[in-house]
Amino acid sequence: MKRTLLALALAAIAAPLFASDSYKLVARVNGREITNADLDSLWDRVPEKLQAQYAKSGGKKAFLENYVAKKLVVQDAVKSGFAAKIGAPDDLDAAAESMLFDRYVREVLAAPIITEEVMRTVYEEKRSEFAYPEQAHVSIIRALKKDSPEAAREALSKVMIEVFSARTALAAQLGPNKLPEAMAAKFAEVARRVSDDPSASAGGDLGFVALHTLEPKIANAARTMKKGSISGILESRDAFQMVLVHEYRPEGVESFEAAMPAIREFVMAREAKKVMDAVMKKTDELRASGKVEIFAENLR
Repeated sequence: MKRTLLALALAAIAAPLFASDSYKLVARVNGREITNADLDSLWDRVPEKLQAQYAKSGGKKAFLENYVAKKLVVQDAVKSGFAAKIGAPDDLDAAAESMLFDRYVREVLAAPIITEEVMRTVYEEKRSEFAYPEQAHVSIIRALKKDSPEAAREALSKVMIEVFSARTALAAQLGPNKLPEAMAAKFAEVARRVSDDPSASAGGDLGFVALHTLEPKIANAARTMKKGSISGILESRDAFQMVLVHEYRPEGVESFEAAMPAIREFVMAREAKKVMDAVMKKTDELRASGKVEIFAENLR
């Protein structure tokens, strides 16, 4: 009993001490104070594997040093007006800080390394990788033949009558400009209700599909029909279907502007060491011109 009481007493004494440690300063970066509680909150967001790596290379002290460097870059992003330019919030939480740091590194610090000239060179060298096949954005209503092709065709014939009757009524109500959108909505509603295709839950919408992956009759319809038009009944080996063509795209090569985000990521990865060196150089400059205090003795 005495041992239990003693243990409880020690715990009662330790709890306030631990709590008081939470508010001890571990760093001050240009006047911005960082406490143990702040650092613990950030540490808890770090994946376990990365925590294990920190444990082998300085533990919490190494993590604190990295965060101080990151904080300096974030403060510079705010001071330079970059944060306001991209619409970052004034009160930065951990997630907003990470977003701002990432964008400032990519769009400002890495800019002299990942230039448009460099990206255009990559684009020309890898142009074939940005080629895309003939494709179309289509929606489909399908009736599987199963054991009774006649029944499937009859079911889809009723669907076709419903859809085309709706088109006649909607054309009279809405006029030609609003008709395509209204018919797309009608087609989707019917697809959800009756289609045997897996896309039924999405209103039959298949998104953009390479035509060479589709049944020949469906591919040909997508290739030749006008945007927003709906086919009659098309028969394939195992089903009857109707197709709505939202948009058709011939084969081609993605433009440099469209490919730029992917190219930027490629060059960022290829030039990772140069980018990291640029970040480290910037943090050294900011540290030298600012005021950074580390209180490692207060770390817990």
